[in-house]
Amino acid sequence: MSSEVLGFTAALIRRAEKVGMKLCGEKEINYGVQLKFEKNGETIPINIYHSKKKGISTVIGGSPKSPLRSITQGILGKADVEPTADSHTWNKWAGTDESGKGDFFGALVVCGFIIEKDQIPELLKIGVKDCKLLKDPELLQVAKKLYSGYAKNIEVLMLPPLKYNQLYQKFRENNKKLNEMLAWMHSRVIMNLQEKHEFEGAVVDKFASDKTLTSSLKGMEEINLVHKIKAEEDPAVAAASIIARYHFLNSLQTQSRKYGMEFPKGASKKVIKAGKDFAEQFGKERLNEVAKVHFKTIEKV
Repeated sequence: MSSEVLGFTAALIRRAEKVGMKLCGEKEINYGVQLKFEKNGETIPINIYHSKKKGISTVIGGSPKSPLRSITQGILGKADVEPTADSHTWNKWAGTDESGKGDFFGALVVCGFIIEKDQIPELLKIGVKDCKLLKDPELLQVAKKLYSGYAKNIEVLMLPPLKYNQLYQKFRENNKKLNEMLAWMHSRVIMNLQEKHEFEGAVVDKFASDKTLTSSLKGMEEINLVHKIKAEEDPAVAAASIIARYHFLNSLQTQSRKYGMEFPKGASKKVIKAGKDFAEQFGKERLNEVAKVHFKTIEKV
């Protein structure tokens, strides 16, 4: 557990004790830790997540009707993560997010999602939130609901490994890096959405400078942009993050079926082993069919 999470949980436990809630359980979860509190025979879990880029975020679990929910929201303050459009006053806007950027295997996917303000309650009801706060089975269910009810709101640009490696090489030949390629992808998705919808602006997670994004494609300088850290707090970006992750996970499954082996997420020792297994079976020169070969991971395969 990181020092940031330790400090946050210690402060949270102190605040909980002041309102009569006692810690009754603790366990590690993906990307963080879950604390469970008890009061008057009722219990409620709080998931606490941390990343270097986005800091601490929290999600309250259990039943929405739990008598402890309002108390828990009180001790968390603004830390409880439920997507809200509080960075702009638009009634209709786009949000974009990507998936697969840090994964050696699989595609790089950028998704855009168009939302109207009065759709937010329904999106929250079906489970829309930052995709990192959903386990894969939950994410797949929410993604299917989004496609079922909001297919026209979705725009996806996916680069399978072979195409990704080719495009990345072209950007490098022009002295451009991955963030500039990502900026082009986000911009392409936004411009594609603009051809189909009238909207007031777009919210994009901040991965590069504003200039990199606005100058990446003709017409982007005319788009009203909110380019911010923790953009997944916006419901349009949260929905986009789920669809992008959905397509990334599908890209891994497609590879697994084609080559008859598992392709793990991330860039761990398990990933390195899978890379070695692939190279042994198919040849190292064919890794560009399944992996992002500019990653330093390639040196360990």
